[in-house]
Amino acid sequence: MVLSRNDSKQPVQVAKYVPKLSEVQKLEIEQKKNVMLLVENLMQREAATFKMIIDCLYDVGSLNLINKKVSLRFLKSLIRFIVKLAKTIFRSIAFYWVVKNTPELITNWLINKIMISREPKRKPLKTAKKSGQISKAKKAQIKQKKKIQKKSPTVVKYFPKLSEAQKLEIEQRKNVILLVENLMEREEATFKMIIDCLYEVGSVNLINQKVAMRPLNRVMRLIARLSKPSFRAVAFYWVKRNTPELITDWLLSKVRF
Repeated sequence: MVLSRNDSKQPVQVAKYVPKLSEVQKLEIEQKKNVMLLVENLMQREAATFKMIIDCLYDVGSLNLINKKVSLRFLKSLIRFIVKLAKTIFRSIAFYWVVKNTPELITNWLINKIMISREPKRKPLKTAKKSGQISKAKKAQIKQKKKIQKKSPTVVKYFPKLSEAQKLEIEQRKNVILLVENLMEREEATFKMIIDCLYEVGSVNLINQKVAMRPLNRVMRLIARLSKPSFRAVAFYWVKRNTPELITDWLLSKVRF
């Protein structure tokens, strides 16, 4: 649609078409803002905990990087000393970046996990011959394993000596897990509020995708609202039990060079 213009020299203004958002999209935008605010407030309150986690990752990552890039012992010890001195500067820069970018990254990742795509995933079809060949190969492998287990004598396992970087990683892994566990205990209310936001978006999206009839859709939404407290308790129990280790392993994988 071209709008009228008084001056001939002015460029033609074209009215932009803004598509009407669905109920799920509006809810997603609203809850996304809520989750981002919750994460931002959490990071402001727990700044000391996040800085300690950054320190643990910095120790492991710097040692791995130096061991990979530098071979000379004298130069290696000199760079380690410089790295220790630069720790406070790096911590402040890293924390500034984390505070600025992490809330949005975490929120987008969480929202993507609960939003169900409309297009079903297509699995490649297996032919009858191939499936028969695979089953025969599996049976042959099982028979070979049984024969090896019968023949093989008991062997004493050899545990290799851990390097300095591996020992440091194991130690800092324990520290990060403890920090995340303590963080979740102190901020239990915040994590439950985040779970509530994700549950509202995910439940509405799932019901709209699976249930098309309006009366049944409304009934399912009512059931979802009533079951929110029980879901929150179960979800928080799972998060509290599994998340610290998952987060720690993911963070340590990012500082392995």
